[in-house]
Amino acid sequence: CSTWGNFHFKTFDGDIFTFPGLCNYVFASHCNAPYEDFNIQIRREVVANTPTINRITMKIEGVVAELTKGAVMVDGNRVQLPYSQSGITIEKSSIYVKVGSKIGVVLLWNEKDSILLELNEKYANQTCGLCGDFNGFPIYNEFVSNNVKMTALQFGNMQKMDGPTEHCEDSTSIPTYNCSDNIPNPSPPTSFYLLRLVYFFPPKDDICEKTLTSSAFAECNDLVDVKDYIKACQDDLCRSADSKNSSCICDTFAEYSRQCAHAGGQPLDWRTSKLCPKKCPYNMQYQECNSPCADTCTNPERSLFCEEHCIDGCFCPPGTVFDDINNSGCIPQRECSCIYNGKTYATGTSFSEPCQTCTCNGGQWSCQDKSCPGTCSVVGGSHISTYDKKHYDHHGDCTYVLSKDCKDERFTILAELRKCGLTDTETCLKSVTLNLNKGQTGEKKLGLNESRSCISLSANVTMFRPSSFFMIMDTSFGVQVEMQFTPVMQVFVRLDASFKNQTCGLCGNFNNIQTDDFKVISGIIEGTASAFANTWKTQASCPNIQQSFENPCALSIDNEKYAQHWCGLLTDSTGPFAACHYAVNPAVYHTNCMFDTCNCENSEDCLCAALSAYVRACAAKGIQLQGWRTDVCSKYTTSCPKSLSYSYTISSCQPTCRSLSEPDVTCNIKFVPVDGCTCVNGTYMDESGKCVPANECPCYYRGSPIPFGEVVHENGRVCTCVQGILNCIGAPNPTPVCESPMVYFDCKNNTAGATGTECQKSCQTLDMQCYSSQCTSGCVCPDGLVLDGNGGCIPEEECPCIHNEAMYQPGEKINFDCNTCVCKNRKWECTKDQCLGTCAVYGDGHYNTFDDKRFSFNGNCEYTLVQDHCGKSGTVNGTFRVVTENIPCGNTGTTCSKSIKVFLESYELILGEERVSVVKRGQDDEVPYTVRSMGMYLVIETKSGLILMWDKKTSMFIKLSPGFKGQVCGLCGNYDGNSINDFTTRSQSVVENVLEFGNSWKVSSTCPDASSVKDPCSTNPYRKSWSEKQCSIINSNVFAACHSQVEPAKYYQACVTDACACDSGGDCDCLCTAVAAYAQACSEVGVCVAWRSPTICPLFCDYYNQQGECEWHYKPCGASCMKTCKNPSGKCLNDLPGLEGCYPNCPPDKPYFHEDQMKCVSLCDC
Repeated sequence: CSTWGNFHFKTFDGDIFTFPGLCNYVFASHCNAPYEDFNIQIRREVVANTPTINRITMKIEGVVAELTKGAVMVDGNRVQLPYSQSGITIEKSSIYVKVGSKIGVVLLWNEKDSILLELNEKYANQTCGLCGDFNGFPIYNEFVSNNVKMTALQFGNMQKMDGPTEHCEDSTSIPTYNCSDNIPNPSPPTSFYLLRLVYFFPPKDDICEKTLTSSAFAECNDLVDVKDYIKACQDDLCRSADSKNSSCICDTFAEYSRQCAHAGGQPLDWRTSKLCPKKCPYNMQYQECNSPCADTCTNPERSLFCEEHCIDGCFCPPGTVFDDINNSGCIPQRECSCIYNGKTYATGTSFSEPCQTCTCNGGQWSCQDKSCPGTCSVVGGSHISTYDKKHYDHHGDCTYVLSKDCKDERFTILAELRKCGLTDTETCLKSVTLNLNKGQTGEKKLGLNESRSCISLSANVTMFRPSSFFMIMDTSFGVQVEMQFTPVMQVFVRLDASFKNQTCGLCGNFNNIQTDDFKVISGIIEGTASAFANTWKTQASCPNIQQSFENPCALSIDNEKYAQHWCGLLTDSTGPFAACHYAVNPAVYHTNCMFDTCNCENSEDCLCAALSAYVRACAAKGIQLQGWRTDVCSKYTTSCPKSLSYSYTISSCQPTCRSLSEPDVTCNIKFVPVDGCTCVNGTYMDESGKCVPANECPCYYRGSPIPFGEVVHENGRVCTCVQGILNCIGAPNPTPVCESPMVYFDCKNNTAGATGTECQKSCQTLDMQCYSSQCTSGCVCPDGLVLDGNGGCIPEEECPCIHNEAMYQPGEKINFDCNTCVCKNRKWECTKDQCLGTCAVYGDGHYNTFDDKRFSFNGNCEYTLVQDHCGKSGTVNGTFRVVTENIPCGNTGTTCSKSIKVFLESYELILGEERVSVVKRGQDDEVPYTVRSMGMYLVIETKSGLILMWDKKTSMFIKLSPGFKGQVCGLCGNYDGNSINDFTTRSQSVVENVLEFGNSWKVSSTCPDASSVKDPCSTNPYRKSWSEKQCSIINSNVFAACHSQVEPAKYYQACVTDACACDSGGDCDCLCTAVAAYAQACSEVGVCVAWRSPTICPLFCDYYNQQGECEWHYKPCGASCMKTCKNPSGKCLNDLPGLEGCYPNCPPDKPYFHEDQMKCVSLCDC
């Protein structure tokens, strides 16, 4: 439907009429329906003899948008274009303001006289207003209603909508013009060239007919009837002779051109330098029909996937793209700039970072990786980050192998984690031991109060304290251990790149592949952190640690407020740490900070330790954060001992007393700058490590210092350190009586150097060396036997294999992904088939990439999820692309459903509103895909090896065959096995910031960027407790069987976020989707959990049963391939893991399932 020029209107059904009203009129509204989806009203005024539209008011699904020339108001607030929220997008092209809505309403306004409104056909017969009733019959019910004829004037006046205090006069007459053959010669021809043209064409052969039937509109004359437009043009000509305004006929030509494009035609350029000329900015050219999806520097492939018809406007000349980075007009693509961390780089320039150098090459980055040292850390007593940047928590109570060289055994680093508080999750790092050369040469054990400033153990190791907070052990062969003592003990290990692929231990295997960091000695990858960490215990007597699901912040409201406020500084985009956000993502550090600050007895120390861990990670990337202690943790800057002063960056050796008499070896060692207290004013550090002696004494326990106020658990007693003396509560355990076959070993009665229970082997620690610092008495197995883990002793060869904390006897088989593994001699031997990669997208923007990197990103645009044309691999013409768009609902902008588009060769599949529709774009005969429904899911399988499973709401799983490894890109990552580079932007640079990564994969560059995501639980605090309670099903016994296979923590977090966000309808949907995502992940590893119940997320399968029948049932893990009408053989391309949902048990007489009718039929009924 449209209106243009001199009060002309065209209804949905094709009537063209003139109505010169100047009031506020309903242009089109949704009526005859229980809920009004849209209502669009317009008001015209006449300026300098020209009618223009001066105001458009639209209400679309409750959102009110008001368009006036030069301003757009949404719900009463002025907004910047482009605008995209709650399902409405408003953007401006060179000529038009375009308002689009997900419900199927598109409005184009040229800010002058013309509006074009396009409606989805689902509104047929449901519209009112000047646009008519959209019933497909011209005249009827607009100008003939109940057999009464109406004039255009009467019809128009009926649509008037006065304001509350307004009284606008009805329009009474339509002016008629006396158009005779010989137009009177007006006084000097002021009305431009057009009027002079009129003199050369007598009216029968007038300019209207000539232009509208010219060759430019040849294709259009077949598509859109031209008679009415010629008539409208001639009327305008007569009127312009009176009113001396000739722009009207240009409006009619332009309207005919728009109608032609809307009908699918391609009008050619009809404007000339004399007839209705148009000017364009920059070096753009005016074209009558070109794609509205312009190629730009940030997305040079935009026009390939455009679904809209052409429009008129200013476009870039062929061979160029629009420079939307510098806004400098049209340039060849090879001259495009690149963006990195918000800075613009011209083509040919480059930047270099410690681990990569990148050069900009026509809008794309080409990067060279340099080999970089790996860093592994244990911070806050329980948060471990591996060399490959995998983060996990382990609340240990033992000495563990932190990292060792598994190939040449050149070094071993042990870390002792102990409980140091009242709860099980409160653990501290107590000591770190560095063993060289298989433990033959000296061991150096570092406790908390290491006093001397520089100790050289052997030629290979140098130890020194660059500041009072840190101590560094440096070896000559590329291992550097950095210990932090203030405020709590933390350790950072730096390994030279030459150790790649040869380490093992809690720090992982340093091969740049995150997914196999939980690989254990027995050769299989464990599913959870605790199962993995328990295999690296060095003593059999230590307990196996179970996962803990408690959230320490839930225990104390005050602690939680304190933690939220101070830890929030880490993620605050204007806070003291913001300068580093582009290089180090603060999200993990923020989570750890919240946990530690809430959990510790001494919150401030743990808070400052967590913040300093982030500062150190930034320093390692070369970013020095100065001054961060001004508002937080400032007590450490003022509590330096006398004559020492605090410094933020210390990167060289200390002045020591020793250096006066002999050269200082520590001055040649390079290390990451640290902070702390150093000596000033020409004072030198003495052997005690301070410029003044300390007076607060620690206690000593087994040779390790214990600082004031800390708790030790020993032999059933709990001891605390007060004034330098250990105070113990509880009676010591008596000498135990050993159960047969174990015997008691007493160190006191044995020779010096004997080893006691600390070296007792168990099935789990058989492959560990014994690291003994002193003999411990206790029960041991007789010679030749080892502990079986349940208190008995068995011969070594009877030991079982362990996977995810379950035991398997020799010869037993398990399935791991798509491989089978057999237990032989305590090790797993697995087949090495390549498995399908899976990318999961669920809920409110939670992504889990093919390489298992998890992130959350919610933008309101269309994004490329995965595609196999990525520029660099040489396969220019890709075979598929999957584009997804979040359809938001609710005032928090939470996603309610997704619409998905799959482009396959010449087909486009659109998944939305719970169904699939297909658009064919070429002449291909062979259909390259199959669609089937499995339970709740729609499954699309393609010939090329892409499988898409969609639950018709917000969950989607994409599986790819291994042939695509490293060939794909998009929000699902690049599927090369390495999750560190998954944040590869469209311009091929690897970034840390989720927003920069997500925004680069927008399909349309005019859609606004997503800015930071607020935490919905803090926006809607009243929903938080409900969310946490409902989502706790993930951590409960319902899913107990799966906890050891798939870590639930991330799924729980995503569930709480989503359930908080859904505050206007659909709250149970959000919750159920999030829990179903965890259930699906369990189903993938072979654990079937029937978690739905009548109270939690019920599925109503009985709906499909005919009355009195009972063949439909809910199956939590689905059925394998069924015999269906579309697939009568019952064989499927891929054997997919079961998808939950309603399945029929088809009786033998009707064995085939008819997917469209949803019932069982015999073969002839198919």
